[in-house]
Amino acid sequence: MTRSIMKVRDGWAEETGRGVTALSGTTKARIERAALALFCERGVDGVSVKEIAAAANISDGGMYRYFPAKHNLAQSLMLEIHTRLTDMVRVIEGEDESFNTKLNLLVTRYCALADDDWQLFTYHLLHLHHFPEMFAPKKGRGKPLDSPVTACADMLETAMAEGDIPAGNKELLAGMALGIVVQAGASKVYGRLKGPLSIYAPEFERAINAIVRQK
Repeated sequence: MTRSIMKVRDGWAEETGRGVTALSGTTKARIERAALALFCERGVDGVSVKEIAAAANISDGGMYRYFPAKHNLAQSLMLEIHTRLTDMVRVIEGEDESFNTKLNLLVTRYCALADDDWQLFTYHLLHLHHFPEMFAPKKGRGKPLDSPVTACADMLETAMAEGDIPAGNKELLAGMALGIVVQAGASKVYGRLKGPLSIYAPEFERAINAIVRQK
């Protein structure tokens, strides 16, 4: 793993007791943070249950009291950050604000959520496509989960209907718009960008404006 990600991991020491789905300070929270650090460093497939348990300072058997398998742990962490992001965009979509204000809120809140728990957001960036069964179920196995891109596409569809932005392919534009922030986040993970994502919010907003207005 690259040295830049190791540096990011070094800054996560204070997060060891912070819960993701669990109450902060609990054993389950320690397991979640130990798993996140190891998953971000070596990938889900490159980490064993024994290593997670050792990092959380519990026995292997103790791990199984909270998570029946490593995949369940990895999936629950991904689902949590995915749901937080989706819910955030849905809230913005439903607010009684102008499109310009909603776009500003989309950028600032997305960045703030990432900065608030950068370790969890890093995991999301690096492992989103590790769970295809979660986000694109096979035919006949249920609907795909709601997502930030789908929520953003719905917001753009409303803006198009109300004449705030030109008509266009809402899914394409939503993917491109959120991709601005996501790709910048990936650059931060690998040490190409410094500081919190929020400091780049004005530049993100200008770029997304240009995309959705098709300038």
